[in-house]
Amino acid sequence: MKQRLLVALLVLPPVLLALWGGAHWWAIVIFAVATLGGLEYYALMFQGGYQPYRAAGMVWLWLLLTANWLPHILPLSLAVTLGFIVTFTLALFQTERPILNWAVTGIGALYIGAMLGQAMALRLLPNGLEWVFFSLAVTMLNDTFAYFVGVAAGRHKVWPRLSPKKSWEGSIGGWIAAAITGYVVVSATAIPLSPWIGAVVGLMGGVLALFGDLTISMLKRQVGAKDSGKVMPGHGGMLDRLDSLLFVIPFIHQVALLAIRFGG
Repeated sequence: MKQRLLVALLVLPPVLLALWGGAHWWAIVIFAVATLGGLEYYALMFQGGYQPYRAAGMVWLWLLLTANWLPHILPLSLAVTLGFIVTFTLALFQTERPILNWAVTGIGALYIGAMLGQAMALRLLPNGLEWVFFSLAVTMLNDTFAYFVGVAAGRHKVWPRLSPKKSWEGSIGGWIAAAITGYVVVSATAIPLSPWIGAVVGLMGGVLALFGDLTISMLKRQVGAKDSGKVMPGHGGMLDRLDSLLFVIPFIHQVALLAIRFGG
C-alpha cells in the first residue's frame, strides 16, 4: 500500500499539471499513456498465443488518437477505414488463424485508441478542463473508496471468476463516493449540469468504472497474466491504471456533448 501511494503521489501531480497547462500538454500525456497501454495489450496477446500485427495495430491506435485530437486534419472515419483496410490486407498473408489474429489486432487499436482518444476530444470542448477533471475525480474516488470499503467490509463477491477480491460492499461504497464527487464537482465548476444530474452522472461513471476494471481482468485471465505490465510498481501496468478510465471518459465525453447540444 505504501508503494502504491508513493507512486500515485509521484504520478498524479504531473498529470494534473499537464491537464491544467493546456490541450497540447494533455495530448502529450494521452499519447504517452496510450502508447504504453497499446504495447502492453499486444504483449499480453503474444503471451496468450495470439499473433497480432503489432506494428500495424500501434499505427492504427495512433491514427485514432490523432483523429480525436485533430479531426479537421484527420477525420475519424478515415482513421477507422485505413485501419480496417491495412489490417485486413495483412491478414490475407497469414495462413494460421488470420481472422482471429486480425480481430485481436483491431480490438486493441479500437479499444485503446478510440476510447482513450476521447480524453483529448473532451479537453477540447468548452469547459474541457472541468469535464476531464470530473472524469478523473469520479474514477479515482470511486476506485479508492471501493478498495478501502471492500477491504474493511467486503463479504459478497461481485464476479469471482474475473476478480476474486471485488465485493458488492466495496463496489457500492465506490458508487456512493462517485455520486458525491459528481455532485461536488458540478457544484464547484462551470460544468453545465445541475448538481443532482452531476451526482447521477457520477454514479453511472462509477458503475462503468467497475466494468472497465473487469474488462482488463478478463483479458489478463484469458492469457494467464496477473498484471498487464510492470511500468508502475505496486500498481501493475499502464492498462491496470487505465482500465476504469477507458469506460468512464468516453461516457463523460458523450454526456458533455449532449450538455452542449441541449444546453445551448
